[in-house]
Amino acid sequence: MNNTEYQRPILYVLLFIGTIILGAVLKTTASVFLPIVIAILLSFIFYPIVKKMNTKFKIPWVLGTILVILTIIVIIGLLSTIIGTSLSTIVNQYPKYESKFMSIYKIFAENLNLTFNEDQTFFQNIWGQLKIREYIQNIALSFSGDLISITKNLGMILLLTAFLLLEINNCKEKIIVAFENSGKTQNRIVALSKKTITDVVRFLSIKFFISFATGFLVFISVAIVKLDFAIMWGFLAFVLNFIPTFGSIFSVVITTIFALLQFYPNPGAVIFVFIALTSINMILGNVVEPRIEGKDLGLSPFVILVSLTIWGWIWGFIGMILAVPLTVILKIICENVEFLHGIAIILGNKPSETKLYKSSAEENTETKVSNTKEQ
Repeated sequence: MNNTEYQRPILYVLLFIGTIILGAVLKTTASVFLPIVIAILLSFIFYPIVKKMNTKFKIPWVLGTILVILTIIVIIGLLSTIIGTSLSTIVNQYPKYESKFMSIYKIFAENLNLTFNEDQTFFQNIWGQLKIREYIQNIALSFSGDLISITKNLGMILLLTAFLLLEINNCKEKIIVAFENSGKTQNRIVALSKKTITDVVRFLSIKFFISFATGFLVFISVAIVKLDFAIMWGFLAFVLNFIPTFGSIFSVVITTIFALLQFYPNPGAVIFVFIALTSINMILGNVVEPRIEGKDLGLSPFVILVSLTIWGWIWGFIGMILAVPLTVILKIICENVEFLHGIAIILGNKPSETKLYKSSAEENTETKVSNTKEQ
């Protein structure tokens, strides 16, 4: 076996070790890197909008970027006010749900041989069962910690997003100048960078707007039956749609449980909420999104579970939301780099559709070589 045959396995081992080290570094320095990663993803999402404003409506790139950032700030402000009001209203109106909680819990307690004390509240009854208290406390602490961290860094995230949107416009020029003395390397890097950025922007944009459509339709559906806090359930569906399958299931289950609490013992509205939300998620996620995407950028179910676990460990709840977009970005990069193409096949769901990207110059060269051999 010659040296070339040894190089690839050794490099893969080094890449694996480097990935582990990188994961540990990202976990330790989450307060630094998490805002940067979120800003990069946001800049990729809103890049097509700024580009469309510039090319179609002749709005200067800087002005378009400012308008997008101002729009994001207004939307965040409105959502924060609405969700904050909804949460405070839930706390204030909890007593009217207490009796329904108790009625439903009593049924489960009798069938599952759980402890039930009518003199205690619902939470007093449930706290001691299956260590639910500790579990809920851990989730609440993790979620609130992540939310506080993102809120504190919101200004920095928006500032980074603005500058990244400005930088993307000059990205191609920078690559050309940086590798102007590299000959074929320059063409390859420019082609791969352009293809990678295009695929990443396309995926994130489609995922964002499909998630937005999911949240909007969920809001309309629950508003039809007058489910309390409709905007909050729509926002929950929007956020959790970034977690494929599991996020949608969790969103449907949580919303349906709340509908059960509000409309119990009348089943009609509860059944409508369950069927409507399930249909919305299945149609948008399994029919509309793949058709718009035009090709399979999906991950294998096992890879999804692993990515959720790893990114959840690194960055908590926010990491779980970012897990699939980040892993798909990694797959896209590996698709476009010959040495890493094997990793893209492992990450992907359909090996036959995970093809190595080649620039037009490379394809022309291969065609010429093939024709020469045939002659």
